[in-house]
Amino acid sequence: MSYIDPFVIPFSGLKPGKHEYEFFIDDEFFRHFEYSQIKAGNLKVDLELEKQESMLVLHFVISGTVHVMCDRCLDYYDQPVGGTERLIVKFGETCYEETDEIVVIPSTEHLLDVSHYIYEYIHLLLPYKCVHPNDEEGISQCNPEVTGRLPDGRGENESVDPRWDALKKLL
Repeated sequence: MSYIDPFVIPFSGLKPGKHEYEFFIDDEFFRHFEYSQIKAGNLKVDLELEKQESMLVLHFVISGTVHVMCDRCLDYYDQPVGGTERLIVKFGETCYEETDEIVVIPSTEHLLDVSHYIYEYIHLLLPYKCVHPNDEEGISQCNPEVTGRLPDGRGENESVDPRWDALKKLL
């Protein structure tokens, strides 16, 4: 049995209505995706699958932490993530994505692998810029050895262009 097997839902035998699933995501989950930005994490995914006559409606509720690299100091830290996503699965002739939220699968299909969707949703929950959070006093938790070496916004060898000084005198 593969690690991903519990993420494959046999929906053809389900009665119409709502069905609930619970998944726990750990480091092993992210190892199954070759180029994952996230290498470790501890998350819980609650999935509500609503089976209807002509489609499936899936509601994902994701919460937990992921171990990511800080964009400022390059140390790893635990980033809390949480959110909800919805996926509509329609039945048709071939497999394709109609929109970001709507997927069409062949009507002959009877299994749905949700692991890839969970993987994508977790990555979408990451902030645009991953940096260590500040402590209670507002002090950054980034590695001070690294942040002390960062330039103050100008390059070390850059000097101020004298034309800017001339423009400042006009004010």
